[in-house]
Amino acid sequence: MNNIKGHLVDHVTGGSPADQAGIKAGWRLLRLDNQEIGDIIDYKIIESDTSLRLLLMDDRGILRRVKIHKPADTPLGLSFDPPTMDRLQHCRNRCIFCFVEQNPPGLRKPLYVKDDDYRLSFLYGNFITLNRMTGDEIERVKKLQLSPLYVSVHTTNPALRKVMFNSGGAEKGLENLKKLVAAGIQIHTQIVLCPDFNTGEEMDRTIRDLDNLGRGILSVALVPVGLTRHRSGLPALERFDPGSTKKLIDHISVLQKKYLQRRGSRFIFLADEFYNLAGLPLPGDDEYENYPQLENGVGLARQFMKQLEELSQADIKKLPRNISATVVSGLAAKPQVLKMAETLNRVDNLKVSPVFVKNRFFGEDVTVSGLLTGNDLLVTLEGKQVGDVVFVPSVMLKENSNLFLDDLKLSDLEETLQVRVRAVSGPKELFNQILEIAGRQGSKRKRGAYS
Repeated sequence: MNNIKGHLVDHVTGGSPADQAGIKAGWRLLRLDNQEIGDIIDYKIIESDTSLRLLLMDDRGILRRVKIHKPADTPLGLSFDPPTMDRLQHCRNRCIFCFVEQNPPGLRKPLYVKDDDYRLSFLYGNFITLNRMTGDEIERVKKLQLSPLYVSVHTTNPALRKVMFNSGGAEKGLENLKKLVAAGIQIHTQIVLCPDFNTGEEMDRTIRDLDNLGRGILSVALVPVGLTRHRSGLPALERFDPGSTKKLIDHISVLQKKYLQRRGSRFIFLADEFYNLAGLPLPGDDEYENYPQLENGVGLARQFMKQLEELSQADIKKLPRNISATVVSGLAAKPQVLKMAETLNRVDNLKVSPVFVKNRFFGEDVTVSGLLTGNDLLVTLEGKQVGDVVFVPSVMLKENSNLFLDDLKLSDLEETLQVRVRAVSGPKELFNQILEIAGRQGSKRKRGAYS
């Protein structure tokens, strides 16, 4: 057995086939259906079968053989470290706007890792540049039809790409993009907009070039550059202001109408931050076209408001006892969170108080909730009357854990604040938690509306 060390199981999803079979985090997968696994793609192909035999080594070094029967295409529920199951492909670019390059000391080690791995793009929607993909990797993507992929383009101007990516492989990325689209691979793209670099005519050129590649380019997300107070040794960049942002939104609105008529899709989508910065209302639900780039911050705020609208129509007018709650948020979501508090405070016996946290760790210009640290929250909340429960957005926490960016835990907040702290993904889950805390015994029909 060549791969005697196997693949480290990092997480087992609760209730999954692997969990029900007794497999634990910390074990190592040695073989799957008597095959050694090269990487996560090999694993996913075999995993789709209905009957699987696993050879594992537990955390005491004991070999374990496990048989699992499950419905076709149902995941086993295993995650691995590293997530690719073999060597992660690291990013070799030094992009002028790279957020990782602006990270200060004191964060979890994985937050300093830059990946540029097509496997993570296909499986989890990670954005890659294609600048370092080899011919063999391109052929594997084509052969297995690993689609869609998520690609950071930023600009199609070869000279500007060299500047923005700060990499000799910048031109190769465009060549690889064309090869993949020609082979039928579908691509979602993003452009991180940096004023005075790839905005204006350069942005229009990039969008036009992507459109000209054909229907294989499914969407283009425009995302504003994020700058932290720890930025040093990198080119000077400007932020968007409300005036320039409003002009951008107006311009993209015109382009969206053109593409909708010609492609049957608006094609270009703006990150939520642009609308909040400009003080403009969010587009309607239908204008996001099934949210192709939700994980990229395109439409999260609209989905938040959609949940809130459903809550406002629910027939729950009173809680059985008084509950006071504090809802924590970054400044970027302030309009939506204020509206949520207004809606929920119409319920008798419920008081919801929003608290908007300034980002002291990365700098106050970083306003999204997902980049707040546990200590940011502690500094803001300590000494305040926070009520019966504090709700924090689940995007603040590492996936499948209770860890904040700075390795503080939810339990650390609870101990310091002497109140329960719960992570929630949106208005529905938040209100479900409130109903649970209040001890409401409402009908299954009403409770089900928030599940």
